[in-house]
Amino acid sequence: MPASTRLPRPLRAALLLAGLAGAAQAEDAPSIVWPEPGGRATISRAFKGSPITVGVSSRTGGAIDSLTWAGTQFINAHDHGRELQSASSYDGYGECLNPTEAGSDSDGTGPRSTTRLTELKVGPDTLQTRAQMAYWIEPGRVTGSCPKGPGPHAGPRSDDVLAKTVTLGAAGVANAIAYRATYITAQAHESATFEAATAYMPPDFTAFWSLDPATGQSQPLSAGPGEQAVPVILATPDGSRAMGVYSPALPQPTVPNAGYGRFDFSTLPGSGNATVKWNCAFRENNVPAGAHSYTCYVVVGTLQDVRAGLVALRAALTGGRPAPLPAIPAPAAVRAPGVALYVGTQQGCNAGEVTIDPGYKGCATAPIGATLAQPSSPADAPVYAGTAAGLDAGLVTNNPHHLDAGTRPIGYLAAAGPGGTPLYVGLQGGCNAGVVSTNPAHLNCRAAPLGLAVR
Repeated sequence: MPASTRLPRPLRAALLLAGLAGAAQAEDAPSIVWPEPGGRATISRAFKGSPITVGVSSRTGGAIDSLTWAGTQFINAHDHGRELQSASSYDGYGECLNPTEAGSDSDGTGPRSTTRLTELKVGPDTLQTRAQMAYWIEPGRVTGSCPKGPGPHAGPRSDDVLAKTVTLGAAGVANAIAYRATYITAQAHESATFEAATAYMPPDFTAFWSLDPATGQSQPLSAGPGEQAVPVILATPDGSRAMGVYSPALPQPTVPNAGYGRFDFSTLPGSGNATVKWNCAFRENNVPAGAHSYTCYVVVGTLQDVRAGLVALRAALTGGRPAPLPAIPAPAAVRAPGVALYVGTQQGCNAGEVTIDPGYKGCATAPIGATLAQPSSPADAPVYAGTAAGLDAGLVTNNPHHLDAGTRPIGYLAAAGPGGTPLYVGLQGGCNAGVVSTNPAHLNCRAAPLGLAVR
């Protein structure tokens, strides 16, 4: 599967052990001097009283592994396939001929990258990097996204070079970041997909929107995967944080209904693995060796800030006037199911406890419905599943820090509606606090109504 539609990468990467990569991993070029401890460099620019701070690292071959604003981290950097980075794929080989800026699949969650960083320049508002990109999949190996089998490459690192310039405050828009990627391909290709910019984000950004920057009109999008001709925005459900992307070169005349993609991996299991993604992708045929440049503009802030920034960018870059910004349409009150829920039925083992695991504690369970994938009203309650093996793995809770252990978001319980299973949450410390149950007196301790599992 080409880089722009890669689906299984996060799931496979979760299975890799930290530090898995071996001798193929590269050191930075001797000329690289990192200005900050730990092999890091950052740039910042103020927006609405808080800095937008962009960071790159040696661990990710100079790819962006941190973007923060107003106390929020916008980037998932769990492994070397995440980050905000660039990639390419050639000649229909999908992941099996897929130079990737941050590193390879085999780099796992480890501290080093197969990509070799050869140049780093840091200015007040700009970062420039140059790197020899790793192949995502090593020679001879195939994945489910390799339609033609193993790629023709012989080593772990490509001869392609990525030269990248990141500029804050692009085109006079304070919350816009210009991301210019130049691929210097070592040889000609019949076809190429250049994923000029893609961002893997934390799983909290589950509200997907489209925006037509010419008209200012926004519409909610499904979780996809999908691709469209107008910019995509990923936001938190309350709209307090968002990130969007725009390129004046999209859509391409040869691919008029594509260019901006979105992907939802927010329910992947494993600590740090859940994520969501957007991309800004270009497709070319008869690609000569040499330089191929693309610019995507990333905008961050609240949902309203991002909408306004994208409209202002389009006007600044095309010489037009900014379109009036209509009110954000209220999303439809859908009850699309998310994660399946079960209740324990075996006394003395798991009776009454709600779980996402049909074999929870090795005892009998029964299906009771599912969470909502997206909230249908502000009153819908977010819920989480424990991830700590031997402690709370699979248990459903309303506390993201339940037992001071790991959890992951699994959706929402409906505040009201037909056909649901009423659920309760324990309130009594040392007994049932935070545990979601079908029993309003679970363990003979206090509980309160929480919401409905939908059917």
